[in-house]
Amino acid sequence: MRKVKIGLALGAGAAKGWAHIGVINALRKLGIEADIVAGCSVGALVGAAFASHRLPVMEQWVRSFSYWDVIRLMDLSWQRGGLLRGERVFNVVGQLLKINDFTDCSLKFGAVTTNLSTGRELWMTKGDIHQAIRASCSMPGLLAPVWFDGYWLVDGALVNPVPISLARAMGADIVIAVDLQHDAHLMQQDLFSVQSNPSEPSTSDAANWRERLRERMNKMMLKKTTFTPTAMEIMSTSIQMLENRVKRTRMASDPPDVLIQPYCPQISTLDFHRASEAIEAGRLAVEKQIDVLAPLIKNK
Repeated sequence: MRKVKIGLALGAGAAKGWAHIGVINALRKLGIEADIVAGCSVGALVGAAFASHRLPVMEQWVRSFSYWDVIRLMDLSWQRGGLLRGERVFNVVGQLLKINDFTDCSLKFGAVTTNLSTGRELWMTKGDIHQAIRASCSMPGLLAPVWFDGYWLVDGALVNPVPISLARAMGADIVIAVDLQHDAHLMQQDLFSVQSNPSEPSTSDAANWRERLRERMNKMMLKKTTFTPTAMEIMSTSIQMLENRVKRTRMASDPPDVLIQPYCPQISTLDFHRASEAIEAGRLAVEKQIDVLAPLIKNK
């Protein structure tokens, strides 16, 4: 009897992407092992670590982030194409993965990118895995596009935010999709503005900080704010709106067998230092779908 192949479709979501780690850990704890991994944007980054058996190392790395660690990884670009070059963070990722080619992965892995010239999605399943991850993560305006085979490639989230189709195309019989942007309409980028002060609260001041934050949010909810959104807020929120529209259309015609939706609206685009919260959200999201996942647990 042929083994049923389980595929993971890991969606885009910027800093919320660390929730993928919690999802994968929770699934494995239940005895559900994926055979195929398809990733988009940050989903491609986490997916590559999982497919190369380097997820524990990545988890340890991202859990150690402080606010200033994230800032130090941001290398501003004075060239056209994006605010950041991305060399610092992707150099670290390269050292962390310890692989160079798709063939080095222990699991079948693919990443989604967008061809900026044609507007179509491009599935990358062979060749330089670092180039594929870099291209899939290249949020327009934030990270410079990647030159590949005569074309410029950018974030795959523009055309296929949750790559269910890629997972099926690579041979998955059952697809478990992880959607990180379903709660993007909640508190969109409000916390990004509220937390504009780079100093992090100490443990002793945490309660007062939470109270101040709560008061600030209540005021923002009760009356129309006069704050002008930043360029980053406008760009990231606009892209999220686009992604959600594309995602809903694609899922309507090609729904996953299991849909997992981590809930973490408090995590904004660049809150990569909040990995512990995101990972916990991923774990809880799997628990909520335990009844749907039960047949897969039984088969394992």
